[in-house]
Amino acid sequence: MQNLDPIAEYVARYGGTLQVADLVKAGFGSYRIRAAIAQGDIVALRRGLVGTPNADPVLRSALMPGGLLTCVSAAKELGLWTIKNPSQVHVWTHNGRHPGPFVKHRGQLLGERGPGNYVAVLDCVLHAIRCRPRLEALVIAESAVRRQAVTREQLLELLPGKRNGVRRAVVKGIGDDADSPLEVIARDLFRTAGLHVETQVRIRGLGRVDMIVERCLIVELDGFDFHWDRASFRNDRKRNNAGVLSGYPTLRYLYEDLVFTPEKVVAEVKTAVRRVA
Repeated sequence: MQNLDPIAEYVARYGGTLQVADLVKAGFGSYRIRAAIAQGDIVALRRGLVGTPNADPVLRSALMPGGLLTCVSAAKELGLWTIKNPSQVHVWTHNGRHPGPFVKHRGQLLGERGPGNYVAVLDCVLHAIRCRPRLEALVIAESAVRRQAVTREQLLELLPGKRNGVRRAVVKGIGDDADSPLEVIARDLFRTAGLHVETQVRIRGLGRVDMIVERCLIVELDGFDFHWDRASFRNDRKRNNAGVLSGYPTLRYLYEDLVFTPEKVVAEVKTAVRRVA
């Protein structure tokens, strides 16, 4: 298989569509860029924007008028946690006249962008807080704080006043004790229901567990890519048994449980807590 031209490979790394300015910052000279276009390795889409011939047409149409990916459409590419893939592309635009069936975000950009057609992490988080449902925004924001890409204080300062009360509540819900999106979801779900939650707790003879609810019940979470095989099944049984012997019964939940039937999860956990207590 023939290797890609280095410029085409670099453009492909950022979704197949990239600003020429980013290529120049990466060390590719204008002569090499023009040569790659002449050879058909990349395509000139408009002034200052190039793409690979097989780039995603939806993303290309979002970027063609000068927009940038933002909110949940940029979060994963920026290394942030997300709950689910967006049903529509979220794009920042200068004036709101951006054509196409996209979710459009406006306003001044505040953060310093890296390479790629994405807003900065700070802007991505602010757009998510203003746009997405509370839990989805919390997951994105907490992962950014965990990465030390933004701070709670910075977000609160940029969301002043009573009119931002709901958005400020999202920021105030950010914790520092979750190791995955599922832990953020479960922790918030249980605390909102009035339950005491500790995450990433070590228990003698058992090791680290995802969380303990009301100091008496272990809750373990199986993530997006969870697949049961015999080894993991056997290990889970051992951990469940060890938990019971240590005085902590265990409930286990999947991503689907927390996202699609949260009321059922809370009811089961409350019932288990009452019986253990």
